[in-house]
Amino acid sequence: MRFPGFYGNAGLKARLSAAGDRDSLSHCYILEGPKGSGKKTLARILAAAMECEAAGAKPCGTCPACRKALGQGHPDIITIDSDTATVPIRLIRQMQTDAFIRPNEGRKKVYVIPRAQDIQSSTQNVLLKLLEEPPSYCAFLLLTESAGQLLTTVRSRAVTLTLFPLPESELLPALRERFPDAE
Repeated sequence: MRFPGFYGNAGLKARLSAAGDRDSLSHCYILEGPKGSGKKTLARILAAAMECEAAGAKPCGTCPACRKALGQGHPDIITIDSDTATVPIRLIRQMQTDAFIRPNEGRKKVYVIPRAQDIQSSTQNVLLKLLEEPPSYCAFLLLTESAGQLLTTVRSRAVTLTLFPLPESELLPALRERFPDAE
């Protein structure tokens, strides 16, 4: 598996690469880590890998599905979020209904929930039903600062990936590469 723009976390990358090589990515991942650890970047990469149409290492970054996924314009990668303090139950119910409609053009429908910790317990129980028996073409990426904020039953249906901030020895070269003109 390839990880464009995602730095550090070598053990996690090796684990995901092995799963990707076996074509056995999970249907549900919890991406946990502090703010700025790369959860959104990794979610975008995982979603692109799930949609990638090329042979070999995924995401290839060049097939139409990858370009759309990495550019955040793929119709089958759906973000579930709101402006409210909690993620409303109506959004999870809409996702439940939508999950049983086949993908528009991709191999999978990938649902990204960037504030999974803001889903109330009663709403997590509604989500749990979908995580227990999802359609074969669905995947879920739950982003949170702490997986402990999710119900144990939700955590048991997912693979938890813990992201760590970059140590300074890796952070500075990455920043210099990304922002060559900055001090």
